[in-house]
Amino acid sequence: MNAMVNIRIGQKLLREIDSAVRNSTYESRTEFIREALRKMLDEHKKKRMIKSLRSRLGEGKRLGIKEPTPEEFERIREEVWEELHGKH
Repeated sequence: MNAMVNIRIGQKLLREIDSAVRNSTYESRTEFIREALRKMLDEHKKKRMIKSLRSRLGEGKRLGIKEPTPEEFERIREEVWEELHGKH
């Protein structure tokens, strides 16, 4: 189910969006904005993952663990990925 969201956009930004739509494969403003939102959400997830990885690695340092082995790092990376994507 789709929900309608109303937003206010300044004229300059709207002109830039319209130009991007005209000069791309996007068929409408809506399609362009949806894609922009998806990209922003992906970026937000990546930042959360990096923050979580840094936190976990820092936790290991506080416990006296010098640096994770490649296997430990991969395990931590997978745990963070699953945590961020709701698979826990």
